[in-house]
Amino acid sequence: MNTTAPAKLAERWADTASAAAAPESPDWLRALHSEALAAFSDSGLPHRKVEAWKYTPLKRLEAAAPDLPHDMHGTGGVLPPEALVPGAALTLDIVDGVAPAALPAAPEGVSLLTFNKALERFEQRLRGLAGKIGLQGPAQAFAAVNTAYLHHGLVLHVAAGVDAGTVLTRWMSGADSSERFSPFRLFVLLDEGARLELVEQHMSGDGTAGARSLVLQSQLGQSSELLHVRVQAEPEEALLLTTTSVEQAAESRYLYRGFDLGGGLVRHELNVELAGPGASADLAGACVLDGSRHGDTRISVDHVAPDCRSKQLFRSVLAGRSRGVFNGRALICEGADGSSVKQSNANLLLSPLAEMDTKPELEIYADEVEASHGATVGQLDEAAIFYLRSRGLSEAEARRLLTAAFCHVVTALLENGPLAETVGRMVDDAMPAAD
Repeated sequence: MNTTAPAKLAERWADTASAAAAPESPDWLRALHSEALAAFSDSGLPHRKVEAWKYTPLKRLEAAAPDLPHDMHGTGGVLPPEALVPGAALTLDIVDGVAPAALPAAPEGVSLLTFNKALERFEQRLRGLAGKIGLQGPAQAFAAVNTAYLHHGLVLHVAAGVDAGTVLTRWMSGADSSERFSPFRLFVLLDEGARLELVEQHMSGDGTAGARSLVLQSQLGQSSELLHVRVQAEPEEALLLTTTSVEQAAESRYLYRGFDLGGGLVRHELNVELAGPGASADLAGACVLDGSRHGDTRISVDHVAPDCRSKQLFRSVLAGRSRGVFNGRALICEGADGSSVKQSNANLLLSPLAEMDTKPELEIYADEVEASHGATVGQLDEAAIFYLRSRGLSEAEARRLLTAAFCHVVTALLENGPLAETVGRMVDDAMPAAD
């Protein structure tokens, strides 16, 4: 490594992460920790010459230069935000990447376990999932760092045929969060016919901003269903890097709804494998950017089995000097006949200084496939603005109404009615004015 700021930060992280392994861990876990640490030490942090990070510089992270945790103790006395889903079957608060010492009680048929405790019941499943996360090369640097802290994660399991209702996870930053980069791993295991609505709420009740790396790995059993909602409304100084990996068995259903309404640097990677016949994945998101904020979404859906369906619908609104990045890929493998793929990415620029880089991709190696994709970058329809002004709205009101409606296409897809209303109001409040 050279002596540039990114290299120095990477060296410091490697030194800290080297002490993160648990000596009582099984041999395969210690070996995985060593592999992750070696991979990160060799490659360092991603940079502009790494294709997957070409449009997403890490200047904010490098300027903040947070350290990895030396111990896994969170900051006490954090004020939690109002719950997005009052009355959830289970509410879990994660502060600075640390779960509470006493985990909340789970309803019947649902288990919430520390990673080490879960190894007693699900070791083979967890070992298989953990080994699927790529570690090599600078593009996988944050996954490698996250893997070094794997044993501090949690496992959420829903038994066969059980409807777990809604599980709310609230991700918060503590008082010293600006000095800390917090990695966390969450495994979600759904047995055959199980159902779960998992809601992630990324916002701090007292407005503190942190840097967070979340890796969520989910294994969906046959005919199971996971509704996954991620709502992010962090302060502009916050950094959030997520990787979501979903492995789907036959006839399983995965729905993702993401809303990015804050944060300074936010990047999401969603990787879905439709491994069983008849599986389906429906991914949708809305991103609102202003100021100098940066939002990056990368999607990869692999159709491995026949007769699977996937949808991607993502919308962004950009103002100020903000920048958005979208890369949506769908791969239809040989033998995945009868697959259906739909991709759509539409973006509104409210400022001449805002920028959007979008790239939908389709790779097809099977027969009898139905596939479509499209991407647009444009501005508000002046005719629609004129129409609303003729009905008594000011120009600013007309623009704000049309801009919000552009994103409500995604909020309308939420199956939880009260949550859809709450997120809809948050989208309205987040709407920037046109420059």
